[in-house]
Amino acid sequence: MEYMVQAIIQQTLYMEDFKMKAKKIIKWIFLTLIFIFVSLSFLKVMTYIMKPPDEPLFNIAGFYGEERNSLDMVYIGGSACITYWEPLRAFEQEGIASYNFAASTPQAELYKTMITEVLKTQNPEVIVIDARTFQYREKDAPPDEVHYRNALTGMPLSINKMEFIHENVEKYLGEDDTSYYFDIIKYHRDLSNAEINDQVKMLFNKYKNPTKGFRFVPKVEAQEKIINNTDKRTPVAKETEEILIDLLEYCKTTECNYLFVVSPYSELEKHKECYNYISDIVTQYGYNFLDANDYYDEMDLNFNTDLYNSTHVNILGADKYTDFLCKYLKENYNLSDRRENENYQEWFDLLDNWNKQVENTKNTIKTLLKEKT
Repeated sequence: MEYMVQAIIQQTLYMEDFKMKAKKIIKWIFLTLIFIFVSLSFLKVMTYIMKPPDEPLFNIAGFYGEERNSLDMVYIGGSACITYWEPLRAFEQEGIASYNFAASTPQAELYKTMITEVLKTQNPEVIVIDARTFQYREKDAPPDEVHYRNALTGMPLSINKMEFIHENVEKYLGEDDTSYYFDIIKYHRDLSNAEINDQVKMLFNKYKNPTKGFRFVPKVEAQEKIINNTDKRTPVAKETEEILIDLLEYCKTTECNYLFVVSPYSELEKHKECYNYISDIVTQYGYNFLDANDYYDEMDLNFNTDLYNSTHVNILGADKYTDFLCKYLKENYNLSDRRENENYQEWFDLLDNWNKQVENTKNTIKTLLKEKT
């Protein structure tokens, strides 16, 4: 009997000791998890704060601040989108809700990743794709670090983004991809900068771009008006064509319309020949291809006043291109007029400042034109 009592006492003591150790282990695990969570949160905050406060960051990150399923059209591309399509003009005149999900000098292989990002939060009637990227890749502006980072830095870290980094950085750039996953390795900046508040908002996808991704360029330079009527086809580089076909195959898996466009500029004949070739491939997949360089007269594009260099328009040309593309979109796609929708009051709130910026930019251009005469 005494032996049984001692055994019970020892067993009880053992259980108490086990419970105390278990509590310590649980407490240690809990504190470790808190430490990891706090550390990762701090790393995420610092990563966003350290990113360079430039146009690519604000254009890309601003897309994620748009209300879910609120956009009728998303324009994907580079500067041939950013300086051409005016989302707020399109809204004010036609009620089209759109956004320029774009950054300067992107590469064609980025498009599939960008479309995937768009379709995570939006269900647009049409995605417009800047086709000029396919013409210059490999020949005039092959992939480099800036091209990739301009688009990737503003994107939240996700499986989609990581897949692009894994599949493309080492393949096309031949460099280590670690800093593409962890931006803080690459970027350092002055923390007194005023844009930090906006970058903190990006953490929660709350930053809203006041121009919806448009860039004002207060410049003007007369350019040569080139008329190309050639039907000749010149193939793009093999690698670029493979990227285009892969993109089109991906597009067919989504429930969305796609329009490939070439915005107007001093288009060289060799460029036109490439676009003819690209157009054949795109239309074979059932998507529209629009080369706006075939419609100078319809746009009333003035090559003495409406461009600031040979490949980009200023605000005068952007007005004409936006109006032209609005008409095309209305005629070919089922776009709603959001001006009577009370959920779009935010867009009206942006118009006052928008129109002031438009007027100021046009006044600067008029002054420059007077100085040139």
